This record gives sequence, structure tokens and C-alpha cells, in this order.
Amino acid sequence: MDETSHILRAAAELSEAGEEFVLLTVIRTQGSTPREVGARMIWRPPSAFPAVESLAFPNGAFGTIGGGQFEDLALEAAKECARRKCSMTERFVLGAEAEQCCGGVMEVFVEYHPRRATVMIFGAGHVAQALFNILSPTPLRIAIVDDRPEWNSEPRFPSARRFSEFETGIEHAVKAADATMALVMTCSHETDFKVLRGLLQSTPPAFVGLIGSRSKRACLFGRLSAEGIPQEFVQRVHCPIGVGQTGKDPQSVAISIAAQLLLEARALAAAATGARRP
Repeated sequence: MDETSHILRAAAELSEAGEEFVLLTVIRTQGSTPREVGARMIWRPPSAFPAVESLAFPNGAFGTIGGGQFEDLALEAAKECARRKCSMTERFVLGAEAEQCCGGVMEVFVEYHPRRATVMIFGAGHVAQALFNILSPTPLRIAIVDDRPEWNSEPRFPSARRFSEFETGIEHAVKAADATMALVMTCSHETDFKVLRGLLQSTPPAFVGLIGSRSKRACLFGRLSAEGIPQEFVQRVHCPIGVGQTGKDPQSVAISIAAQLLLEARALAAAATGARRP
């Protein structure tokens, strides 16, 4: 496999795993330059979900488009693209800007690939399983969090990322808050409360949903406020979740929740690329 194919394969693996990264491609050269048109490299920020651990990324970079001071400048452009969540073309004059003797000019397309949204389902009950089956064919990543191994199992949730401790699931959800949709539907109202409290301690995930009735909402919201959780965070919790009354059986409830999540995922994708929120 040649170098270009290797880089593109790595980009495809990162995209499939849902990780955020920036792909840098040399699109034009003039004069003497260290690499040719088509040379590529990848930069990715630290990830809360390091799903592609087989790839070596020293300083976040994989591959090379020329090395030296020029490449450092290109990586700074990649970091800026990730910060602004955009793509752009950058022009580098190697002699004047990068202090490289070859003195040519290189244009690099810096292409931002956002993190794919993750649905973290706290609770592995009947609705969770039905929801997993509905969402599995979609581009959403799915993680299941439950400390009951007989419920949170590979046969019930094939291909899902599974966490056996609620604290670990909460930690991952808040680390990738901007791309996480958290659903709280455990087998216990007390566990629901503890999970909500953990999710809302700092910046909450982009979407937080709580399964249950309006009376459950009033009870748990009151307890959260009494524990000092900011009111603005408490009011961001969607309860009841779903787009409406589609039925009370697990499949019907899951269909309603899935519809809401897909709408939210669309909004997150638009925000991640700088587009207008639908």
C-alpha cells in the first residue's frame, strides 16, 4: 500500500469510528518544494473516544507533507480549523514564512472532519434495546451504560460500545459534551437521579433526555436544584423524551425517542460544520 492510500485508509477508519480529525492535502506547488501535489497528512485533537488506537499519532499528526517549520505552520492551521470547525486553503511561502532553503510555495487544503454524534444510553432495559435496534443502521455511534452484565451484554447490543460503570459513562459523556446525546433510562429512579447529577455538574452533553412522566420530572428536577445544579442546566433536560405519544410499549416509545434524536443529530452536524441550525 502506497503512502497516499495509507493516509486515506487511516482517514476512513477515523471517520468510521466517529473521531474528529483534520485532513491536510497539498493541492498546488510552485518552485522547489519538499513534497508534491497530493501529499497528505492527518492531525487530530485528543479524543474522549480513542477508538482507532492502532494508529500512531505523535503530537496528533500522522503522515507528513514536508516536515520542518513548514509542517509546524500547517499543523497550526489544522488546529485553527478544528477550533473554528471549518475547512480552508492555506498558502505557505517556504523561504519567507517557514525559513526553508527550498524557497518554493505550497498550497494546502485543510479539511475539517467533525466528531460523529454519539448516543449514550444509561440503562440497558427493554426500551434501550429497542432504541438500539432502530438506531443501529444510522450513522450515530451508540454506547450503552449499565452495571448489570446480564442486561448490558454483547448479544443484546452487538457492535455498541458498552460501559459497566455509570461513573465511567458519565466521564466519557461530559468529555465529548458537544457531540454527545445522553439518555437516562435506568431501572431505578435513584440511579436516574445520580446519573443526571453527574451529567449536569459541569457543561452538560449537547442533549440530555430523561425517560418518565411529568411527575417524575418535577421530583427529580426539584432534587437537582436542591443539590445546587444550575437551573439553566436542569431546564435543558428533556423529559418526557420523544416527539409525542406513539404508544407505551418499548418499540413505540423507542420510535418516538429515535425521531427526536435524529432531529437533534442533524442540528449537531450543522453546528459542527458552521451551518445554520435547522
